[in-house]
Amino acid sequence: MDGKNLKFKGWLAENGISQKEIAEVLGITVSNLNEKVNGKQEFTAPQMRAICQKYNISADIFMP
Repeated sequence: MDGKNLKFKGWLAENGISQKEIAEVLGITVSNLNEKVNGKQEFTAPQMRAICQKYNISADIFMP
């Protein structure tokens, strides 16, 4: 992992939120989400917005 999504990955762990739960929110597969979390793919702006709105968090969670 390139470190880009370390804050997001840490936030998932700290809050006990599974990748499966986030994948369901976004309507994507867990495999696809895992690639995003591990920096192999980018989150889209609508995906980041959906996560932020669902969990009432700042988009800063996606910034390195």
